Amino acid sequence: MDRVDVVVVGAGYAGLSAARALRAAGRTVVVLEASDRAGGRALSARIDGGWAVDLGAQWISGGHTRLAALAQEYGAETYPSPSVGANLLVEGAVRRPFRGTRPPLSPLVLLVLGQAMWRIERLAARIDLAHPWTTPGADRLDAMTAATWLRRNLPERRARQLAEVMIGEELCVDVGSVSMLALLTTIRAAGGVEAGVTAETVTRLFVEGADGPALSMAAELGDALRLRSAVTSIQQGAQGVSVRGEFGAVAAGHVIVALPPVLAGRIAYDPPLPAARDHLTQRMPMGSVLKAFAVYDRPFWRDEFLTGQALNLHDPVPVTFDATRPGGPGCLGALVPGRAAHRLAALSPPERRGMIVGSLVRAFGHRARDPIGWHEKVWADDPFVRGGYGAFFPPGVLTTVGSGVRHPVGAIHWAGSETATEWSGYIEGAIRSGERAAAEISAH
Repeated sequence: MDRVDVVVVGAGYAGLSAARALRAAGRTVVVLEASDRAGGRALSARIDGGWAVDLGAQWISGGHTRLAALAQEYGAETYPSPSVGANLLVEGAVRRPFRGTRPPLSPLVLLVLGQAMWRIERLAARIDLAHPWTTPGADRLDAMTAATWLRRNLPERRARQLAEVMIGEELCVDVGSVSMLALLTTIRAAGGVEAGVTAETVTRLFVEGADGPALSMAAELGDALRLRSAVTSIQQGAQGVSVRGEFGAVAAGHVIVALPPVLAGRIAYDPPLPAARDHLTQRMPMGSVLKAFAVYDRPFWRDEFLTGQALNLHDPVPVTFDATRPGGPGCLGALVPGRAAHRLAALSPPERRGMIVGSLVRAFGHRARDPIGWHEKVWADDPFVRGGYGAFFPPGVLTTVGSGVRHPVGAIHWAGSETATEWSGYIEGAIRSGERAAAEISAH
């Protein structure tokens, strides 16, 4: 049996960052990854000509300091998200261009929406990110869904629809499924409503794909990274832990499980985990997201001075964006979250492509009808992820068993974007969670 100081389960950004920090502190590490690649929920594909498209996580903004440091260290170049021109608001057959972050809705709708966002901002500012369940009024907020809160505070239908699209795109879950306390915690972790809106308008993309720094970290690990090594059990005793799977066994003083909670819950633990932690993994499902990219010979939408960004209030594809690399062919990305992702995932690939291309045609005209290339990823179908961008808290979970999301159990430590207190749901949060778990071990 191999023996190291720490075993890390999962080679996404969280696990790789934990291993990197531990090795820098002089600890020996083995990283076990079930799939045949590193990167986790960051995955880049290549279109004709070798240009990158990000099938998973992709954006980096000004507040993502850890990711920016990795990008600089490994020479991963970025470029500003295309933003020259007008965005589109699409409602059925009607499309209206607008600039900035305020869609072309009536003053009444914008007033009602602005008031609701102000209330959300004030509520989010009260959240204790390390202990959100201690927030004043936490039980009441956790007992209701975000949909319930929006119905009570956004009586204007179109304003509520826009808020639902924005929240669904952020969390990849329908507002009727997520706790209001959980939504406020996510908003607070991203710096608030205004900070989140600003981040979305000043984001950057990686020229060679967002998994670039992860692949560089993986390469540094050499033989310490073992792919196709699914962990099936973790046994904890007086001498540390024994991590087992078809690959054999690795003994260590500590283990970091850097997986989404639902996947961490599929590992057999001996002795069993505390009931609160077990209940958490049972009640914290993954969101759902489908990403697709239509490739064209050139970014034709720029001829009409459009950014490629569209919000669609009545369509299976609520969000589109321009993913064209500098000098590359035109590339429109489609982001489908929540219930719509489940519906499209149930279709055959040709039917799914037809639905998404139809949405692009409604937004950008007939020239979007015949893409020369196509890439898509249904994250719920990925056996090593089972959803995206991350897990979420339904009503009643955060205030009852939420404290177990990052609390160590003996020599078992937890990492992953869901455990981050800042930028949860982003690559940045995953990096910070891995560094935090490594620090817990280094403190021993």
